[in-house]
Amino acid sequence: MPAAPSASTISVRQTLDILDGPFRSVATGIAEDQYAFWLGSGISFGRVDGLKHIIVRVMEFLRQQIDPADPNCPYNVALKRALGLAPLSADEWARVDLTLGFAAWPDQAAIVARLTNNYARLLDVTVAGKADDYLLWDGVGVPATFANPAIEPDVEHLCMGILVLEGSASSIATANWDGLVEKAVAELTGGVPKLVVCVRAEDLRQPELTGQIIKFHGCAVLAVADEGTYRPFLVGRYSQINRWAAAPENQAVINRLLDIAVSKPTIMMGLSAQDSNIQAFFAKAESVMRWPWPGNRPSFVFSGEQVGADQEGLLKNVYPQTYTAATRDQINEQSLVKAYANPLLLALVLSVIADKIKVMVDTVQGTLDHAARAALQQGVVALRDHLATLDNGDRLQFVRKFVDHTSRTMTMFRDGAAGVAPRRYNPVTPLPLHQIAADQTLPSSGLPEIAVFAGLLGIGVADGTWSLAESDPADPASGAVKVVTASASTKLVLAANGRSAIRLQQNGHIDDNEDAVLVYSAEKPPPMPRSPRSSPGRTGVLGLREVSIYDLLQHATSAADLMQQFRSEAAI
Repeated sequence: MPAAPSASTISVRQTLDILDGPFRSVATGIAEDQYAFWLGSGISFGRVDGLKHIIVRVMEFLRQQIDPADPNCPYNVALKRALGLAPLSADEWARVDLTLGFAAWPDQAAIVARLTNNYARLLDVTVAGKADDYLLWDGVGVPATFANPAIEPDVEHLCMGILVLEGSASSIATANWDGLVEKAVAELTGGVPKLVVCVRAEDLRQPELTGQIIKFHGCAVLAVADEGTYRPFLVGRYSQINRWAAAPENQAVINRLLDIAVSKPTIMMGLSAQDSNIQAFFAKAESVMRWPWPGNRPSFVFSGEQVGADQEGLLKNVYPQTYTAATRDQINEQSLVKAYANPLLLALVLSVIADKIKVMVDTVQGTLDHAARAALQQGVVALRDHLATLDNGDRLQFVRKFVDHTSRTMTMFRDGAAGVAPRRYNPVTPLPLHQIAADQTLPSSGLPEIAVFAGLLGIGVADGTWSLAESDPADPASGAVKVVTASASTKLVLAANGRSAIRLQQNGHIDDNEDAVLVYSAEKPPPMPRSPRSSPGRTGVLGLREVSIYDLLQHATSAADLMQQFRSEAAI
């Protein structure tokens, strides 16, 4: 039996198996917007500097400012204090050479490793005559690093943005200074505000939007834009971390976080939880209202390779009565999704969307029996899993293509026009999973019928009836997808109703003389007028076929019957 994949090598498809298996309750809870996301620097790895790079930058910053002619140079004093935090042996001190760049020091790696768990004290080192946060602001170089407008969102940020827009991540807390989640949401919406950013108490009074991100260690982007207001809220120094919980200016934000921590289970991604204020915060939350173990779903979930020492310490604080020698291994196992944020968030996006589509299959009107609906829901899962296998390693490209394709398909479906790139993300519905069935606009939206169509596509993929080929978003004549059988490749185009279909024809997305299938959600309207571009007479081409899912649902009772009728009318 092959070894289980690591958290960094696991595929999106394998991560979906975890979400369908031992962490099914977590996946459902996220789709229902039940979990609060707590994000750390790990989700921005590769986009902004991690601790090791920060330490190197700060040490070199101090070294470069030293005046060799001044025996009392404040930068030399500060550097020695910083090295004292390592600490160095006598031999290592003897090898310190201030004429060499810090990166060239023979003991550089050892010094950085020791300072990694002491980074907050390093940033708290002061330089005579400079502000207390001098090493944080100037040494780290916040404006040019964490607030750099040239840095683009990565997979994790875009997937968080999609979950926000799908109504499944309304509560986000992060220790990150960068603004990449916010930038991702802005990219996905074309700049339409959907996410409230909160750093200080006054920010909590902003009007509610789809989601809220509380940046409890501050925001570099806001600090650069309004230095006088937001720079003091950048937390990274040891003294700040220790004062954070007691600082009067933080109490409103802490209370909001406390409300989230006691009302929503927690999922942590890229967050080691090593800072003492985070540990103390969750201990306080436990004293306000304790999460039970075992419960109907895990109350604390970590994304990573293993439950680390700091995360285990957090579990001891939040389960003080039940985290014992007898239960420790079980709680740890139930608290760890062995996948880093990159594959996990992408898998969650696919899982949430598929779960929503499955609910819509349940709500669709018609004569389908329970077994038929269950079969169609399995078809939706098969289609989801097929999409997951298209991840070829370049996940950023995969996510951007997914956004572009789905947004184009939904825009054509609703409006009859593909729009232009970059396209805004179109959520299946902005409602969380448990609110979909009660949505009074759902029956008239055409989405339940398209959910049935998605199930049919997945059934065909699963049983080998056909395979799917992606369309070309840059080609106006390209459809939503191509169905490929042994004998033909057929373009499929979706339309909510007759108005959408007419506009699809007007915008050059379909032609009544082409070998294609126009799939309606609603009843099939009267025959469409022939396109002026169409060729008269017999051409040897099947021509445009029109199929109404609504009409099929008025007669079919089983999934097999529905598939047979669809294939007959679509001539596939």
